Amino acid sequence: MRRIFGMIAAVAAMAALLTTGSVASAAPAPDYHQVPDLSGYSAVDPAPYRSPDYADNGRTFFVTPSGRTCALGPGRGYNGCSGHPQTAPPGKAGAAISGGQNGPYWIPSNTSYRTTPKGWFSAPLLDIGQSITVDESTCAVSHDGVTCVAGPRAFTLTAFWFKFVYPAGDQYHDANSDPKFLPADQR
Repeated sequence: MRRIFGMIAAVAAMAALLTTGSVASAAPAPDYHQVPDLSGYSAVDPAPYRSPDYADNGRTFFVTPSGRTCALGPGRGYNGCSGHPQTAPPGKAGAAISGGQNGPYWIPSNTSYRTTPKGWFSAPLLDIGQSITVDESTCAVSHDGVTCVAGPRAFTLTAFWFKFVYPAGDQYHDANSDPKFLPADQR
């Protein structure tokens, strides 16, 4: 008789688990499709950040308080920033979005892509709490790091973690790291 009750209890427990799910499955997956809202940052005039040097081809540059360098342009929806978060794949020098249509992608260390001025121009500081918008690309600096947005794509780079945002179903981007590496407010 005990054996029958034990089997009934086991079947009931299994049925409850299958219908309600486990605790692990109750946690939502990170949202890799919601572009961050940067409207709370103080927008700066982009003119002093645009390099007049011919060698820089009309790009706009800035440096963050942590020393990360970023470039916007030339053209609509292009941006990229230097940096290698602890969770980034090896051999990467930063992240970029191409024309608001591809990316975010990792910038390989051995590439000609650059986030610093090539000529004599010195990139000004974009301070914490500030943002800059150039040709449909916006970047903002927070206490954690830097976030750049172009169309439906975005990336956030910090010293410890990164997050890539792209349209649902899109295949033209690099992968995110395991969500366990993201802070709770990014999951």
